Amino acid sequence: MTKRTLKHFALSLALLGVVLSPFPSVAQVGRASKLPAKPVASPRAQAASQQTKTLGSPSYTFTLLNYPGTLSTAAICINKGASTSKTQIVGGYGSAPELNQAGFLARVSGKKTVTESYKSVSYPHEPAQQVADCINDSGQIVGVYVDASDAAHGYELSGGKFTTLDVPFTGAIGTYPFGINNSGEVVGGWADSDGNEHGFTLIGGTYASFDYPGGTETYAADVNSEGDIVGDCYDSSGLLIGFLLSGETYTAIEYSGAVETFASGINDAGDIVGGFCTTSECEVNFDGEQSFLLSGGVFMAIAIPGEVYTAVTDINNSGVVVGYYQDAAGLVGSFLATP
Repeated sequence: MTKRTLKHFALSLALLGVVLSPFPSVAQVGRASKLPAKPVASPRAQAASQQTKTLGSPSYTFTLLNYPGTLSTAAICINKGASTSKTQIVGGYGSAPELNQAGFLARVSGKKTVTESYKSVSYPHEPAQQVADCINDSGQIVGVYVDASDAAHGYELSGGKFTTLDVPFTGAIGTYPFGINNSGEVVGGWADSDGNEHGFTLIGGTYASFDYPGGTETYAADVNSEGDIVGDCYDSSGLLIGFLLSGETYTAIEYSGAVETFASGINDAGDIVGGFCTTSECEVNFDGEQSFLLSGGVFMAIAIPGEVYTAVTDINNSGVVVGYYQDAAGLVGSFLATP
């Protein structure tokens, strides 16, 4: 398993640790099962791809989120159309600092006085590690669970019913759905028996696999209502980069001065969030990892001061971001940040 797979499961399965060790890594990929005949990028996606670093950083009001009675809470996704009365966040939680046991759904409301309610989201009859990865405005949730034989499967929860998601590709040994949009399009990653990682899309019951051109270890992290996908991969030089896939057009996302960059969320306006490392130590253990917002072609760094790392995982259409952080005691907590 590659380091990036572990990082995404710190983001998605919140550091499942040894449970994941039998699997090859899951990279990041991205598009739909039926691609347009010609490369087309939406104007909003094109604007997002014109990248320039800025020394500024956005200003947020932070609300800390922690699943009651646990030591680890990793917020991963927020519904894109979230308003103060309809904010829904999913992720994973556990009783140990770096081990998730189940997924959760949090509902958050209010501005001056914020109220939160939590409930567990768990694929039935699977007591091993699992997580809820994304939710759309209709309340459909996708996630991942690891069964008793250590095989990873995806699921979709819709209308109170769980459906297993397993890619049908030859040699597939793991399926990891990471994003779902308001049309029900699902994106994610899958692992083959040779240890290779690929992205997939699921549209109208049809799966399609794809890989970043010239790269390796591709996986898709999120998809917006326009069908634009973000994810990450290793490029031809072996550097971990983020990417935007709009139509059939790929655009690399690289934070200036970073030794690795990964994209984790995109909203309907084409604003993208993700993370980056500027040191080799960060590449190994994520110490000092920071996050970014890429909006209107401008990068802005996001970090919670004094914490070991900050991982921004998603952004909604109002610019509200969610993510998680690790403190000096090794505990993982989550946050909602409102501009």
